[in-house]
Amino acid sequence: MMDYRFVYKDVEGTSTQWGDSQRRLGHLPPKPEPFKSPAFAPKVEADEQPKSKEWLDAREPEELEELEDDLDDDRFLEQYRKMRLAELREAAKAARFGSLVPITGSNFVREVSQAPLDIWVIQTEYGI
Repeated sequence: MMDYRFVYKDVEGTSTQWGDSQRRLGHLPPKPEPFKSPAFAPKVEADEQPKSKEWLDAREPEELEELEDDLDDDRFLEQYRKMRLAELREAAKAARFGSLVPITGSNFVREVSQAPLDIWVIQTEYGI
């Protein structure tokens, strides 16, 4: 047997008028402050700082070629990301649901009882 009891929990930090008046009278402890996550700040590595002209002039050609390889990889990943997003958008455009077809009593067995497993059948009374 299932347990049908349910405990309602509202959005964190909200309360009722009853709870507010009980807190004011001292019957309930003060409301805890709602959790607020710190603002996102991406980590910046020391070697990822913007490069100046002096920094570029001080590098060897081999080091610069390695940096170019890194740039090519990032460009490839960006192109792949755009291509994948376009594919996902196209997939989202596809129809998710079939069609609504009214059937008569004589067609009921064929259309409902013998329907393939991948087709969902919904029965309503007197049409929709």
